[in-house]
Amino acid sequence: MALPFILGVAVGAGAVIAYKNKELLKQKSSKLFDKSKDFANQTIEKTKENVSHLKENICCKKENLEEKCEVEKKENE
Repeated sequence: MALPFILGVAVGAGAVIAYKNKELLKQKSSKLFDKSKDFANQTIEKTKENVSHLKENICCKKENLEEKCEVEKKENE
């Protein structure tokens, strides 16, 4: 029976503390969001670079394979 009362007091106290320190919380949360945004942008850029490198490698391998096929066809004729 006492557990809901204790939880209510704890949540209420947390809300009061958060309200009193709202400017500090805003500053810290905005810093955290900025860092996460920068990290996400860096990850996107790295992923784009990796995908472009993979596409280049696949195209090169495809061209090499086509050249080998042409050479084999000429040898078989």
